[in-house]
Amino acid sequence: MKKLLRAVLMLLPLGLFAEALTLGMPIHSFAFKDQFEKTLSPTSQTKQVIIAFNKAQGEIVKTFLEAHPHYLHENNALYLMDASEVPGMVLSMFMLPKFKKYPYSIGLIQEEKDVALFPKKEDHITILTLENNTVTGLEFKQAL
Repeated sequence: MKKLLRAVLMLLPLGLFAEALTLGMPIHSFAFKDQFEKTLSPTSQTKQVIIAFNKAQGEIVKTFLEAHPHYLHENNALYLMDASEVPGMVLSMFMLPKFKKYPYSIGLIQEEKDVALFPKKEDHITILTLENNTVTGLEFKQAL
């Protein structure tokens, strides 16, 4: 009995990790703070979620959004950036002041467990297409 209990307790944490989103999955409500300390989360009107996982991808998205300044609003899109590996001091002293100059919101994913929710392909930006909070499309782009 003790061995069974020990085995269950050892495997329990594995069940706590979120499964990465795939086609047809409902997107569970998530909420991330943006650079202005506002909560950024999907609604039933959200049609697209763009996720950059590193600085180079962030620069690609930034360049795209500078060329298309109304893209996020016109397409009911959210932009998220993986900041889970950025030290808090670097984020608060350098990145946030820089991001506050941008005219759009960047949801900052600061926990590794939250990053795992989003499908990822090495050196690619992830773009989720949504319909009523359900994933209807999944793309990996090297450039937008």
